Amino acid sequence: MRIPRAARPLGAPLWLRTQGRIRERYGFDLNARDAVERAAALLSESPDDADRLLLHAAALATRGDDAAAERDVRRALDHNPSLARAHTTLATLLVRAGDVEAGLAEARAAAGLDAADPTVQYNLGLAEHAAGHRHEAAAAFAAARNALQGEGAAPPRSRWWQRMRRHG
Repeated sequence: MRIPRAARPLGAPLWLRTQGRIRERYGFDLNARDAVERAAALLSESPDDADRLLLHAAALATRGDDAAAERDVRRALDHNPSLARAHTTLATLLVRAGDVEAGLAEARAAAGLDAADPTVQYNLGLAEHAAGHRHEAAAAFAAARNALQGEGAAPPRSRWWQRMRRHG
């Protein structure tokens, strides 16, 4: 999937935000070599825990096993259908798999549950962009940037001369 220009500066800050939250809660992050095994061990302790199912899904998706990740995300939604992070994760997996309409529906559901989450807005923007809805995508990316700014983690804005080159 091609990442739109407006979304590119948001990717790294959102990834670092996610990694930090996972590290704080579980003691490791998705870059750990044994992230899948550690997430599986946590999941085995509590197989119906939606948060642990999402952690395992994220570890699997990071390693390229989107089919297994999707199964875990759907299980998480079975246990907690109002979990915005599960809807946004499923949206990303569906769009990557080429099911843009289903992914967009999940992204919109996530935004309906937690519009203040910058990751939810970012993934909504990606889904809207994939569906050809450029204005809606731009609005979602702006919302993601604003939410990150509110957390003090926004990407730097481009320098004035970079903006001049783009706009003449």
